Amino acid sequence: MKSFTIKDPIHFNGIGLHTGVNTNIILKPAPINSGIFFNRADKSIIIPAKWDNVISTKFSTNIASDGVEVKTVEHLLSALAGLHINNCEILIDNVEVPILDGSSDIFVKSILKKGLKEQDSEQNILEIIKPVKFSCDYGYAELIPNSSNDEGLNINLQSSFDGKYEDQDIKISNLNGNYIESISKARTFGFFQEIEYLKSQNLIKGGSLDNAIVIKNKKPLNKDGLRYDNELMRHKVLDVVGDLYLSGYPVIGTYKGFKTGHFITNNLLKELFKTKENYKIHKIN
Repeated sequence: MKSFTIKDPIHFNGIGLHTGVNTNIILKPAPINSGIFFNRADKSIIIPAKWDNVISTKFSTNIASDGVEVKTVEHLLSALAGLHINNCEILIDNVEVPILDGSSDIFVKSILKKGLKEQDSEQNILEIIKPVKFSCDYGYAELIPNSSNDEGLNINLQSSFDGKYEDQDIKISNLNGNYIESISKARTFGFFQEIEYLKSQNLIKGGSLDNAIVIKNKKPLNKDGLRYDNELMRHKVLDVVGDLYLSGYPVIGTYKGFKTGHFITNNLLKELFKTKENYKIHKIN
């Protein structure tokens, strides 16, 4: 698979979900072997989008370098992963990536409208060759090698919404070629009874029904309802794709989890990279 960047700069503007700040970002073409990196233009600091730069996973994935942070990177990284873009500069002038409509759909459509640029280099992929697992007191996730029938990245999730919503399972195969139609439109979500708590934690200052699903009495308050019957679970998959892209590579393997979130996925990557016996980095045709 060839390396890809974007053809031309792409501008986005909007509020951050948790901080409520207004932010401009510009996706810019980047040379071969640049990887994905944020450029805090207001601070003159480069922050590579890597798992070991994650400093917080409380309701979003936040990365930092030299004390300078970028919050809520997972939806944009998910879009870049889904479109196979492995070299991109993300120029950003504030602390949080805009939430836009709460999914990765606007990122995806805007990138496709401008177009991708194929680069004269093969893209490295990360293949899982030994099972790795991370568990905590409420859930777990594991990465296992694909079976002979599986291709690309496969995600199998089980949920428990503790009575606030119907529990669901989801299995999506080959997300490396099935991203746009499967999950890109799935929005972030929350529960009505948790809003006051989140506000007390200085979060969701920019949240609204325009950029999040809010569930009350097991039903969405959003007037247009859900985009998918299982939109909540599809958004959890969207988050996993974005968080896994902090590995620095497209992943070939199967991710399985129960009540997963940013904390679990980041710690799973820490387990993965403890030894090179767990994975192989190579090129594929």
